[in-house]
Formats: sequence, structure tokens, C-alpha cells
Amino acid sequence: MHSSAASPELDLCAAVEPVVGWDRVAVAVVVDPERRLPLVGSDLALQRFNNFQESLVQGPCRDALQCGGPVLVDDLRAEDTPWQLLLSSAPRDFPVRSTASLPLLGPAPDRVPLGVLSVGRDRVAPFTLTDVQVLQRLADVLARLLLARSSRGDLLADVAPDELPVLLGMLRVRLDVDEAVALARLRGYAFAEGTTIQEVAADVVAGRLDLDEVDLGR
Repeated sequence: MHSSAASPELDLCAAVEPVVGWDRVAVAVVVDPERRLPLVGSDLALQRFNNFQESLVQGPCRDALQCGGPVLVDDLRAEDTPWQLLLSSAPRDFPVRSTASLPLLGPAPDRVPLGVLSVGRDRVAPFTLTDVQVLQRLADVLARLLLARSSRGDLLADVAPDELPVLLGMLRVRLDVDEAVALARLRGYAFAEGTTIQEVAADVVAGRLDLDEVDLGR
């Protein structure tokens, strides 16, 4: 939801929200293929749901980035939802029912993913074609804003802290493996514990979790 301390991108979303109508919005910046960091002001429930998507390597935001277009979900709790592992792992009290996820793409011809926009409704209220057209225009403006702020060097000031690279570095040294293996082991641990790789990293770096407990498969 919109916050007075939101980033410029979330301020822009707040201005568009009355046109489309949503209960929650999150904007994340693509740091690399494995990491998307939420901007200040992103809804915490959507943010955590997106973190579960990164942990389990599945979900509407990941699909939107891979296909380069909007991914709409009429009802996340429907039996034919394709991300059953994600939904079984997400918090039971996750309130969102209908979602729209749109990639924030750089200029042609490469159209490199810069981020992802996700909006959610806490009731079954599918996004219409008109809604998606407005959201697509919003995504285009957000992409240009991210690109401009990145070139100025001030984008990271509004990006949430990220302890994941720190933990992956620790695991690489401790397990004597490359980053891909360390990340796979971390994902396995997070799934077993019903949490996200971001939350595990934050707990280890803060000293709330002993690193020995994360060394699965050592």
C-alpha cells in the first residue's frame, strides 16, 4: 500500500490506483536473474509473496519477467492455479486473491527486464483488458523512471537492504561450492522451514540463526 515514505515509483502508482483499483502494489528492481529487491513503499504482504517466488523459482512475477508481458491471475486459490508449490508454501493468511504482474522493460531492441510491477486485490476481482492497458502504460513509465534513476545513481537509495549476497558468500566458503550450488542449498533449507531465502539471510546476518543450521547437504 502507498506510504508517505514511498519511492517516486510508488508515488506514481498511488496516483494511478484510483483509475484501476487495487488493494496492494509492489515494485521490485531486478538486480540479477536471481534477485529482485523491493522499493520502499511496496506492500509488505506482496513483497513477501514475491520473495517466496524467488525462493521457489516459480510464480506470476517470475513468469512475467520470462515472457516479457503481463501475467494475470483471476483467483490465486483456484484449483487450476499453476503454482501449487508456491501457494502451499505462502503464508496461510496471505490476503490477495486476484493479481496482475507486469515486467518493467528497458528500451528496444534488447528490452532488458529492469523490474516488475505487481498489484493485488483482496477479493476475487479479475483485472480487465482496460485495467491491463492502464497498467501497461504505468509499467512503461515506471521502466523509464527506473532507467533514469539508475543512470543517475540514486536508485539504490530506495531499494530494500539485501543480505542475500552476504549469506551466499559465507556458504560458498563454508561449503566450498559455487554460488549456484549455495543458492540451491539455501532454497532447500528455506522451503523445509517454510520461509524465504531473504528471511534466512537476514536472520543469519543479524545473528538470530546459526550458520551451521543452514549447511544442508554439506
